[in-house]
Amino acid sequence: MRNRRLRFSEDDDCSASPRVAAMVDANLTPEAAEAAHAVEMALIEQAGRRAVAVFLRRDDCDKLEFQFDELMANVIMECLGRFVRDNGGQVAKVVDLNHDVRLNPTLRSVAVNGEERSFVRQGYVFIHFPHERVAVSAKPAFSPDGGRIAIAVRSDCSPHVFFRHWESYARERNFLRGKAFFADGQIIEREKKYTWDSILIPDEKKEIIRAHTEGFLRNVEVLRKHNVKARRGLILAGEPGTGKSLLGKVLADTLDASFIWVLPRHIQGPESFRSILSLARMVAPAVLFLEDLDLFAADREARCWLGLGELMNQLDGVVDNENVITIATTNRLGVIENALRNRPGRFDRTILFEAMDEPCRRTMFTRLLADAAISHEDMTYLIAATEGCTGAQLEEIANTIFIHAVDRAEEQGLDLHGELLPVDRASVIAAIGEVVALRKQGVGFHAA
Repeated sequence: MRNRRLRFSEDDDCSASPRVAAMVDANLTPEAAEAAHAVEMALIEQAGRRAVAVFLRRDDCDKLEFQFDELMANVIMECLGRFVRDNGGQVAKVVDLNHDVRLNPTLRSVAVNGEERSFVRQGYVFIHFPHERVAVSAKPAFSPDGGRIAIAVRSDCSPHVFFRHWESYARERNFLRGKAFFADGQIIEREKKYTWDSILIPDEKKEIIRAHTEGFLRNVEVLRKHNVKARRGLILAGEPGTGKSLLGKVLADTLDASFIWVLPRHIQGPESFRSILSLARMVAPAVLFLEDLDLFAADREARCWLGLGELMNQLDGVVDNENVITIATTNRLGVIENALRNRPGRFDRTILFEAMDEPCRRTMFTRLLADAAISHEDMTYLIAATEGCTGAQLEEIANTIFIHAVDRAEEQGLDLHGELLPVDRASVIAAIGEVVALRKQGVGFHAA
């Protein structure tokens, strides 16, 4: 039999060849897609190793690699360019070396005080100092919880020294420091600014909260000299609408600290607590505001969830939460794990938020009905008739009073464009009746 030789046609660039592309199945099984991804990542790593070896002038340089959650990686990478320039270096090249040799890296950007800052999310940053060359790479890393970034540092001197100085720089100058933001990194921007006058709670409770937040942060260095641990923890407990979340807004706008607002959707598993507390330490002094603690910190006998143990460990474990205040809210204090709510070092105080007392109701209705022409007698009746109501319920009663007053004024042909809207007893009674009826049905009210 005659030997036959297979003949291959040659393409200048196989990766771009239509014939090669046509060979790949359109709908790969998950296993096949994972295998293909592994090949692609291997090609990227090969290209990266070659480029790094050329830049560093040798291929045996030490490599230092860390995995960070996505937000922490963003914080660190965002300040890399400034760190290099502030230390007399230059960013010589930024590329994404993959098997198609596309040189454009994957960038992310954040808006800080109206200024857009961009940083590398995936790619290589080649850095040149007079006496050192450094290659930093960033790329997505596999993690069961997702959202992880691997950052690697190679240097012809010492990657350990470079990274230590870079991380220290990031702690002091990162774009989240001193800002209010959600746990996913979204900056909180509100047109309305809140102050301590915005929240109506008894003075003695307000003073306790201020002492353990702004007073603690202001005097933390002095307290540390007296062996006071540089962390605090408060639980705010009460039914919906009593002002717990409103207090969070006040603290976010008044404290000289980074404010991290954590909602239940930000907790995907035990690792979420590790990531969030690591970030809090990074941006300290910081306030960690955990909404609805009962959703992920219920008594371990009632609900066995590994996240509870991780939360307790992060609040009071091996790593100290220096200059971190943890504040949690709950509508159901009784279901919170006892080792959390009755354990100083994790949560040191529980502050009960209750229905408004008479002085607070008077102050609130005076503010809410400032644009209403209401008699002293009707105001007195309104304040007395709303005993046991929360702040959110009082706000809804005021809104409903205006709705009824506008309807009645319109029926009577009164001028609706004057400075004050006429409010009579009938409008007050109707509004109270509606809200009290909804309250008996268990309808929740939430203040802005």
